[in-house]
Amino acid sequence: MRLLFVLDRCGSACDPGADNEAPDGAVAVVRGQKRLQALDFWLRNPDYLADELLNQLESGTMPDAATALGQARALLEGDEPDISRYPMLRWRYGAWEALDDALSLLASHGLIAVAAVGEPPTKIDRWDYYLLAAGREHVGELRATEPDLLWYDERAAVVLDVAGQMSGSHLKDLQYKQAEYERTVWKASISGITDRVRKRLERITDQRVA
Repeated sequence: MRLLFVLDRCGSACDPGADNEAPDGAVAVVRGQKRLQALDFWLRNPDYLADELLNQLESGTMPDAATALGQARALLEGDEPDISRYPMLRWRYGAWEALDDALSLLASHGLIAVAAVGEPPTKIDRWDYYLLAAGREHVGELRATEPDLLWYDERAAVVLDVAGQMSGSHLKDLQYKQAEYERTVWKASISGITDRVRKRLERITDQRVA
């Protein structure tokens, strides 16, 4: 369900009639596994997501500063960072998890489609992940009937605010700027940064009030 909400919120609109690679019924697409893994990392690590919100606030690229501060504060409140954290491994190109089983389950129910771009099986340039109309309909049903899952939807919306339509490589570069992320040894879980980000949020909030 987490990935379904990511595809629904963060996918770019697509038109099968204009996109020759898009399957019938496709309504949105996340292009490239790097981008999907980077989006998933922020959804699963609220402290890193909050810190990137603060980065963009201080750089002036986040237009609504009050909203960004409120979002960062909500991500860091109470036990939220620990309850919602779902660690990822540090792999060759950053945070990574094998997504094949989850994606295959969604595909088998006709909710998504995965397409190789290039010349399979030896010259695949990237993988694209399409949300199908049935998948969007299912997300709508979940919003209406499963309140316990709404935090996925709300978190994915914040991830989109931060990531926009940047490429997977750009998103990975942003994440690598975090020392804890970059220094994690290969195949180890990436550690949290909650305490540091909370102190940063307090400092920025005090500066804006002063």
